[in-house]
Amino acid sequence: MKKLLFILTFVFAVSLSFAQHGRYETDIFGTLLFKSNKDSYSASLEKNVFGDLVFSDSRKNHEKFENKYLGRFMPGILNSKDAQQKFFQELIWQNRNSEGYESFYSIDIFGTIITKDNRGNERESGTDIFGHEFVRDKSKGSTSSIKRNIHGDLEYTEDGNQATLRKDIFDKWSYSDSFGNRVEFSSRTWNRILNRLGSEKEILWYFVDQFFYD
Repeated sequence: MKKLLFILTFVFAVSLSFAQHGRYETDIFGTLLFKSNKDSYSASLEKNVFGDLVFSDSRKNHEKFENKYLGRFMPGILNSKDAQQKFFQELIWQNRNSEGYESFYSIDIFGTIITKDNRGNERESGTDIFGHEFVRDKSKGSTSSIKRNIHGDLEYTEDGNQATLRKDIFDKWSYSDSFGNRVEFSSRTWNRILNRLGSEKEILWYFVDQFFYD
């Protein structure tokens, strides 16, 4: 945790240092503007009429964060210029070496979180009609998803291959997949893995990574 905190602090400090090599302004419409000292880079963060935040810069990068998404993951940012300023600095840092990158962050009417970009990356996550969480990743023609089936088992699928994490009637957990791999856990081993990885979903991801991509 201390190492992570140090890294996050370092990244923010570096991004702030980069951002300070220029000048900030706010125009009459409340749009945040940035221009580097040598005028080689400029960027803006605008709140549109729908309450979305839209970032764009002179390198043709464009990122849009819809109102509903901001309310879920950045509560209060639309009413705080300080929070918007910090977010603006982070976006400048993230995009400073990119060109022509476009991304979109939203939540649809069913509560599904959607993130996608113009490089073929797309992810949907949310809760299905049975109350089970799911994640679907689509990247360059490859599609994967993770969700609970009608039996409550956690399932991962990718391009026709499948992996399942399930608990039997004796409360014993097991992992199995379409490659023929099967791992059964004693109660002691399961508890140790759960304490180490934190959740059933992370355990499934771990074994998928071991067996799908070795």
